[in-house]
Amino acid sequence: MKFFRHSTFRIAFGFTVTAIVVILPMFLTMYFAPDWSFLALGIAIAASIAGIFLVVFFNHRLMVKPIRAIVINSRKITRGEYVKLEKETLDRDLNELIGTLNGTAYEFENLEHMRKSFVSNASHELRSPLTSIQGFLQAILDGTIGKEDHEKYLKIVFRESKRLSSLINSMLDLSRMESGKTPLRLSRFDLNAILKNVVERFEPNLIKKECQLDVDFAREFCYVFADKEKIVQVLINLIDNAIKYSPDKSRILVTTHLHGKKVYISVKDNGIGISKKDQMLIWDRFYMADKAHTPTKSKGTGLGLSIVKKIVEDHKEVIWVESTKGAGSTFIFTLMLFDLNKHKQLEAQNKAQQYQMTGTKK
Repeated sequence: MKFFRHSTFRIAFGFTVTAIVVILPMFLTMYFAPDWSFLALGIAIAASIAGIFLVVFFNHRLMVKPIRAIVINSRKITRGEYVKLEKETLDRDLNELIGTLNGTAYEFENLEHMRKSFVSNASHELRSPLTSIQGFLQAILDGTIGKEDHEKYLKIVFRESKRLSSLINSMLDLSRMESGKTPLRLSRFDLNAILKNVVERFEPNLIKKECQLDVDFAREFCYVFADKEKIVQVLINLIDNAIKYSPDKSRILVTTHLHGKKVYISVKDNGIGISKKDQMLIWDRFYMADKAHTPTKSKGTGLGLSIVKKIVEDHKEVIWVESTKGAGSTFIFTLMLFDLNKHKQLEAQNKAQQYQMTGTKK
């Protein structure tokens, strides 16, 4: 019966049976009873019409009705009604089509939920610093805050404006990456040198918190094939978080480990840690800002880890976190090691494209 799940086989089978019903009686009648040939012809024609009717009828029941349901459902999806078809048919191809349509409905529903959540969270996060800025400026202008305190509150306004600018830039970065407007510029570079430069940027933060940041490289030079600027952005976000969430006078460790054709980069802190439940949510937009997981007074945009994950996934690599509440966190992501045979031509093509873009801009 599995063969009847294929519409092509059902049609072929139906017409084969019809042909047999038509030809066989005519042949037998003309061979054994020639006088009855006209009667046999009539019976054969009637049988063929009945066979064709049965083929059309069963295919209509098995295919046309489900297809009409699919069309109706498709129209509902375009109107924003994400309903799913639950009735299965005997046709395997139609079942696959229904499964695909249900998957599409689920994806659209999920995207709509994400869109609404993003708009709601973005509005909240943008409103917070704006309200603070407007409140302090109004208090200064109407004299509620005395002149002797102007500098103090103007500094707060300045910090909030920087936070607002950072939030808007992060939203634009994430939007550009998701729209594909910032393609990767893959090239060969020494990961160790990049790590050292990024660590140096955070020396003032480390000194302020009296934290120690150590690096441990798998080998002296580690050449990878990736987008240099975007990997720097990933490292800055991860190390900044490690410092932000670590207690004073604690130790942060950045290491690299080689396995096969990959390098594993890990950033480990001894901070507050992340619960198992929260580990599934930290990659969501605005999650950190909304839940206020940090014990410090500094506030992030809540988009840092979302951007990090997007960059890593654009490289077709993976990132994950290992953490226990109260026992620190370790963020680990992978990169592809530079392979001369595999990446040399790609590197040359990328350099040529960048040269053409630069020349055009000039």
